[in-house]
Amino acid sequence: MKNSVIFFLSVSALLGMTVVRAEGGCPPGQYPQRGQGWQTCVPIPGGDASEQVTEPQWVDKWQAIATDTPLGILGVALDRSSSKEAERASVSDCEAKGGKVCIAQLSVRNGCIAMAVGENTKVIQGGASDSAARNKAMSQCSDHNSKCVMYYSSCNLATRIQ
Repeated sequence: MKNSVIFFLSVSALLGMTVVRAEGGCPPGQYPQRGQGWQTCVPIPGGDASEQVTEPQWVDKWQAIATDTPLGILGVALDRSSSKEAERASVSDCEAKGGKVCIAQLSVRNGCIAMAVGENTKVIQGGASDSAARNKAMSQCSDHNSKCVMYYSSCNLATRIQ
């Protein structure tokens, strides 16, 4: 009889159990929201901030090119934080290489610079990519010269900091 009572209580307990789900079956950091005939999971306000995706942050990079055309001297500056800083640094670089009348020709933010030289002129162009800057410089140089060569090109792109 004692065994029958234990068996009866055990079966009653098993039949009375229900499945328990934490937070109503929602993934961690969310709770159930119900309406008439529907249910969904929504984020818990002020939930774990570590689960939030942050947008990448970038730092602009400037570069510039300066020339002393009569002496054929080129000065460059890369990885600068502003146009003015890049231009000043490129003029200083030109002067350090022996330039007397160095003039900043072009500064570019997060892009590329190319300089093509022909028998009559030099052409400096900027572009979003190295090939774009090179193509523009060579095309414009070829309009005024029969023999153009690519003398200089560089790219200086934004740097991701986060």
